[in-house]
This record gives sequence, C-alpha cells and structure tokens, in this order.
Amino acid sequence: MVDALLFIARTGCQWRYLPERYGPWTAVWAQWRRWRANGVWAAAMTRLAAIVRLLHDRAPFPSMVMVDAQTVKGGRYGPTFHEAGGRGGRTIGTKRTILVEILELPVAAGACWARPHDVVAAREFLRDRLPDLPSVRAIVGDRAYRGLAALAERKHLALEVKAPPPGTSGFVPIRPL
Repeated sequence: MVDALLFIARTGCQWRYLPERYGPWTAVWAQWRRWRANGVWAAAMTRLAAIVRLLHDRAPFPSMVMVDAQTVKGGRYGPTFHEAGGRGGRTIGTKRTILVEILELPVAAGACWARPHDVVAAREFLRDRLPDLPSVRAIVGDRAYRGLAALAERKHLALEVKAPPPGTSGFVPIRPL
C-alpha cells in the first residue's frame, strides 16, 4: 500500500492508472482515504521528516518555515474551484499554499479557490496550521507576504520578508541565511 501511495505521489498519475502490480486502484484509494481521515498518513510523514532532520543534525521539528503559494488552472472536467484569481485575476482554478522547512521538506500544504491574494490565503492557512507546529518561531516569505506582520506579531513569530536584489528582474531564487 505504501509503495502504491508513494508511486502516486511521485508520478502524479491518476488513481485509475495505478499499475496492476500495486493491486486494485480502488483498494489503494480506499486505504489512503482511511489513513488520511484517521491522521495516520500525516503522522507518518511528520515522523519521516523528523528522522530526516535528525540525520542532518537538526532538531526533529522545524523552528522556521517558508511560505509560498501557486495558482494553477483548473481541470476542464471534474471538481475544481470556479472563481477566477491569480496573477491578473483571470485564472479559474486553485491556489495551493505550502509551508516548507530549511531542508526543503514540506511541513503543511493546503488548497483554496484562486481568488484570494497569496497573503490572504496564507493568513487563513497559517491560522489553521500553526497550532500543530508549536516549535515554529519564524516565517520566511517573499514580498507578497508583508501582510502577515500582524499575524506574526500576535503569534510571537519573527517574520522575514525576502526581496530580490536591487536591479534584478524576473525570477531570482532567494535562499534563507
């Protein structure tokens, strides 16, 4: 079951196209839903991340997370969010918000409709997720996340907003110190 779920996560294939060697896709899907509903999958991922952090001489739980979001176009068929948003306000789809720690391991991820600005989606996302992350003391984000200052202050978190170096244009990766 775990191998099948990791295959789905790694390849992004649809459940129905899961190779036969993993068994019926409906059984794998049903098991994933049970594990997700019971918190088993989240607990396993948290435990694995803690082990990886310990192997890199880090504390088991992160004290700093980086937040970012991405707006993706919805599918033509099937469930999707039908409110336009994203850059220019024309993308009908989903806004995905993610928290990542310094070793680039995902800490939490969420999805909402595309309309809200990144900081609005992140504010709501962080309100839901921060209680599960008591070790977090700092948040890093790009310029879009300046609006998290009040939330960070209320939660006694340091907020570090990263901006590209002056005179640069286009995408410039910015790594935390």
